[in-house]
Amino acid sequence: MRYKLSRLIIITCLLYGCKKDMGVAAPWQTGMLEAVNRLRLSGCRCGADSMPPVAPLAWNDTLAAAADLHVKDMYAKQYFDHIAPDGSSPLQRAMRAGYSGTYVGENIGRGYTSVSGVMQAWQDSGEHCRAMMDSLYKEMGAATFRGYWVQEFGRPR
Repeated sequence: MRYKLSRLIIITCLLYGCKKDMGVAAPWQTGMLEAVNRLRLSGCRCGADSMPPVAPLAWNDTLAAAADLHVKDMYAKQYFDHIAPDGSSPLQRAMRAGYSGTYVGENIGRGYTSVSGVMQAWQDSGEHCRAMMDSLYKEMGAATFRGYWVQEFGRPR
């Protein structure tokens, strides 16, 4: 059975091409990516800063996996911080998840029940808004778990 599955994957890659992130984002993740990209394409005010339009982000499953690990860790250990109790930073967690990019940033949120709610909170926060508008970022992943939210941004090599 394992041999047949491997052959199927190889044949699929040969026919359709393989890429690093072949997973399909959940509908809420697609909605969040679309919301971030609408913001990026239109430009906005982030606190006192006027942010010009920037290129849209691509979805990255590895960044989403790093976000998922962090969001569940924050919930399980009941903390809310970019630095985990083990001392790991967003970049370290992304690398641990297999991300090979050179620049990683993160937004976290807690207590929101919808993408629109957490997105509005991040847009209303100068620092979080600037992270979503940073032109150095080229891709994004996100996760949510029981009211906790994490966005991971990255720049591939």
